[in-house]
Amino acid sequence: MAGVQNLPISEPGFSDFMTMKMVGVSQTLPYPGKLSLSTTVAERELAAVRAELDAVQLEVTRDTKTAYYELAYLDVAFRIVERSRDALLNTIKATEASYAVGRGGQQDVLRARVEAARLGEEAVALREERHAALARLNAVLDRPSDTPIEAPAFPADLVRAAVADSASQVRFASPSLGARAADSPLPPVTELQMLAVRNNPMLRAHESGIAAQAARVELARKSHLPDVDIALSYGHRSGFSDMVSATVTVPIPLQKRRKQDQLLAAARATLAVEEAGHDEMVNQLRSEVAQAVADLERDRAQLALYKRAVLPQAHGAFEAALAGYQVGRADFLTLLDAQTTVFNYETAYYRALADFAKSLAELERVVGTEVIR
Repeated sequence: MAGVQNLPISEPGFSDFMTMKMVGVSQTLPYPGKLSLSTTVAERELAAVRAELDAVQLEVTRDTKTAYYELAYLDVAFRIVERSRDALLNTIKATEASYAVGRGGQQDVLRARVEAARLGEEAVALREERHAALARLNAVLDRPSDTPIEAPAFPADLVRAAVADSASQVRFASPSLGARAADSPLPPVTELQMLAVRNNPMLRAHESGIAAQAARVELARKSHLPDVDIALSYGHRSGFSDMVSATVTVPIPLQKRRKQDQLLAAARATLAVEEAGHDEMVNQLRSEVAQAVADLERDRAQLALYKRAVLPQAHGAFEAALAGYQVGRADFLTLLDAQTTVFNYETAYYRALADFAKSLAELERVVGTEVIR
């Protein structure tokens, strides 16, 4: 501190023997243990904020992967539409040729053209969905929404984790209806749950918050213990001897029961609430892990069924319908239905693959690390 003490109002100046120019220092000495507890609170709060930052980074990673995989699916779906359209155009030519020589009906030609128009509508929808998916991905990456992403594709290791390379390699855990696909790349659910409890950053942030609140409880317990203020000042007097002052100040908590005890009770109640919330967070985390694993195994089973049975049979049915139509043993509607079935199942296959990739990204966010073995 620095200042002037006892300056006369009626005759300002420094001639009065009580007037002094003063400088001094003061310091508060917390009661032993308070300073270390305050430090603990600050350190735990910092740890909680850092864990929350880790959680945000995991969310950004999840959002980036989700948007990218959706973009990859839309590109594959568009290529399937193009391939189906090309096959349908060939069918239309054959139908028109048959109609010209009197071996087909006009309704076959019209139906084929309607189906071609429907595929065109599907292509338009996929294009617009791609624009939206690209904008979402660029938003996560903090880039202009029209920044191009060239040739997005599903990573090979992810595809291998989702489904076997060939239909002959596809196996199921049991012959019963609804069985999971065998050879899962995922660790057991219990292992993933323990990993999530150990690594999940939001849970770590909450645990750091509990530790900080526990330190606040101890601090509140010591709040009635007095901090000591010490001060030393030097006063210069013109024409008189200088003076030195020293003080020690100790506050007395006259209303401990009404103030400090109530603060302690509030701190304890907050700690109890946060500890109870921790158990709820752990249970919720375990539930999220179990749900994500169930989604992944569902997608794996669907992909296995598509690769082993559905797609080969759909392609076989289409080839048979095409051969029968060319020799007049199958009508046009049978051929068209077979081609539409192939289109729908191929699209559904890649939809399931994209869903698997997204569910895996969500599981990695919950667990806090990569999980594929």
